[in-house]
Amino acid sequence: MKEGTVSVLIGVHSPLHAILVLIAWIKLYKKFPKFWELCCIFLHDIGHVGKDYLTSIEEKNLHPVLGAKIAKVLFGQKGYDLIIDHDRNKKNRLYRPDKYSWYIAPTMLLYWDTIVEPKLKKGETLRNSVKSFRSQVEQSIETGQWTSSHQFYLRR
Repeated sequence: MKEGTVSVLIGVHSPLHAILVLIAWIKLYKKFPKFWELCCIFLHDIGHVGKDYLTSIEEKNLHPVLGAKIAKVLFGQKGYDLIIDHDRNKKNRLYRPDKYSWYIAPTMLLYWDTIVEPKLKKGETLRNSVKSFRSQVEQSIETGQWTSSHQFYLRR
């Protein structure tokens, strides 16, 4: 099974991540997303299915396309735009909640993600991998950098 499929079903990009993105959206914007935005939150990472997103940067970069296409059919251009550059454009309304979701993620979820997606460890122990990731996320958010979590993976 491809890395991204595992990730969407039970790992990093599972519905639990989408729930954390929803919570992050509410914390950051002080309001519940509109119905179409809520749907986009749950669609934004669906494009990881069938991709080796940890092994291939090209496949990782293409992951927003599927969700954006679905959102365009359902909600028009606004849905497409919200998803297509959610992981690259800091001005996109989904960008910050997506990054902040890892800031508020329970540590046990980070352990689970690393267990079911062992490439996330990148040669580190489970404990050190989670500790390192948590530290990088905290520093990124608290300094206002809002770095993509995938960038942390690539740097290690």
